[in-house]
Amino acid sequence: MESNKIKSSFLLILLVIIWGATFPLEKIVLNDISPFSLNISRFLIADLIMLFCFFPTIKKDFTKVWKEGSILGILMSLGYIFQTWGLDHTTPARSGFITSLYVVFVPLVAIFIEPIALRANTIFALLIAAVGIYLSELSGKIFSPNFGDLLTLGCAFAFAFQVVATTVLTKKLKDKHITLTFYQMTFITITNLPFYFLTFHHDSWNFENLSIIVSIAIFASVFGTIIQMKHQKNVGTIPSAFIYVGEPVSAAIFSVILMGEKFSIVQLIGFSLIIISAIFAQIRYSKR
Repeated sequence: MESNKIKSSFLLILLVIIWGATFPLEKIVLNDISPFSLNISRFLIADLIMLFCFFPTIKKDFTKVWKEGSILGILMSLGYIFQTWGLDHTTPARSGFITSLYVVFVPLVAIFIEPIALRANTIFALLIAAVGIYLSELSGKIFSPNFGDLLTLGCAFAFAFQVVATTVLTKKLKDKHITLTFYQMTFITITNLPFYFLTFHHDSWNFENLSIIVSIAIFASVFGTIIQMKHQKNVGTIPSAFIYVGEPVSAAIFSVILMGEKFSIVQLIGFSLIIISAIFAQIRYSKR
């Protein structure tokens, strides 16, 4: 059991690295196409890949997990819709900060759904993580929330509920992670369609953009979500949340590598606090 938890923890760390890499890659693509075009193309490709690779499994389990798949699909869809809609009314830095707060909300949601005791070290780690995210994303600047920020806050809560629901539902439905992943990809594709047709687009497609979207669909959407569905339950909701808090750090590293981005001392302090919070949160964890 302990070896499974260690293996699953390493795979979730790999997942965070993959998710972090998508931020600068998506930024490159968004220079030429709209956010909703990106969402639809990314997850439609993910749907097709999953059908091609796992059709027998999806067909066998599709009606068996429709309730649980729909719950996860709705939560994930709300997260992406609020994030994309909010980004149209706020800055990328604010969006990144508020979205990352989902890892802070996860334990607060989990204590009402799972039999989890929120220990003092977890609360302290949450505070460290929140400060770290704030410094890394906003460099300590003070801002007044606007409409876009409130939409993005809805995104953070949706993602927090999705993380908690993932642990609960995948424990209930063992070995159904493939079909649960497909449900989420499909829901995101369908729910983004109305927003696509109701907004203006001036997309400029090229081979580089298509290659990036296909790569994100394969590694972040299909491979990444399967990892989350299969392995998060072995690690636990709160420990997983503090692994996910490393996503902004991963995004920063890939931004330096791929885009030559530079960071201030304040931001580097923020990244350090995020790492410290993730380590500190793993020291003690218990169930009632």
